[in-house]
Amino acid sequence: MDITKAFIKAKQPCADGFRWYVRNARQDSSYQELLDALVAAGRVQDACWLLDQFGPTDAVLELDTLDCGDLVFAGTLRVRHGIDVDGTLRTGRGIQAGAGIRAGTALAAGGDVACEAALACDGPVSVRGLLRAGWNIQVRDTLECEELKAGWDLDCTGPVRVRGQARVGQHLHAGAGMHCDKGLRAGGDILCEADLSTRHGVECGALLRCAGHVTAGWGIRARAGLHAAGAIRAGESLWTEGRIVAGEGYGIFAGLNVPAHAWESSARVQARSRPAGLRSGWWAGPAGGPACEPCELACHAD
Repeated sequence: MDITKAFIKAKQPCADGFRWYVRNARQDSSYQELLDALVAAGRVQDACWLLDQFGPTDAVLELDTLDCGDLVFAGTLRVRHGIDVDGTLRTGRGIQAGAGIRAGTALAAGGDVACEAALACDGPVSVRGLLRAGWNIQVRDTLECEELKAGWDLDCTGPVRVRGQARVGQHLHAGAGMHCDKGLRAGGDILCEADLSTRHGVECGALLRCAGHVTAGWGIRARAGLHAAGAIRAGESLWTEGRIVAGEGYGIFAGLNVPAHAWESSARVQARSRPAGLRSGWWAGPAGGPACEPCELACHAD
């Protein structure tokens, strides 16, 4: 792609960035060479702006390892071993790593991000595709992706937004709420420090504890208990071997998305004891037998 002065000016860049381009950029610079020059000059945000304006390329950068301050690459990044970036890691398309990924300031990719070990970022993470880590995912800011798969834990201090499904092998911690456009599954505890919502179901292998409201369009299964500081709302069934507890003054609702005559089969509520504040759904007694047998979640989980 040929980048010209007129081409950049038409995108209405900031005055300081445009002055830098006029004074420093070579007229025969390629798109990627200009991105590299901006990063080398410490103008990482300008490089990210340029990538936003002109979009990704089909270029592929293949390395054995990556250890640098910042990287803005317009194509796909493939690293055979680990990635360690002190500042911003930004690509126009996907990122693949044979080991772990660490980014200090921010991580953003226009495609899938996959690593075979842990992924850690001290800033925001934005992935326009699948985010997959063989081990833990740790984010110290916001996390947004199309789909999420963590082999071990997910720990995010900011809000989590997943436009598809989220699957976490062990424990999940969302420090500022979590929303999934599809379903959520975690093998261990789920701790959400604000509202938790999904359009499909929630499956938790241990205790689900939420500091806000819990809302699911389908069913909710939480093996060790379901505790919320706000309301609990499920479109279909609720199941746990522990207790279902809503916040003081809030209700527990099952079967919100099925007609009342179908509650006995599709809006069953099972827990150690009948929940206080149960407003809708069919109380089916203490949970027993195969987990989630009376719940619609089992046939919707995938």
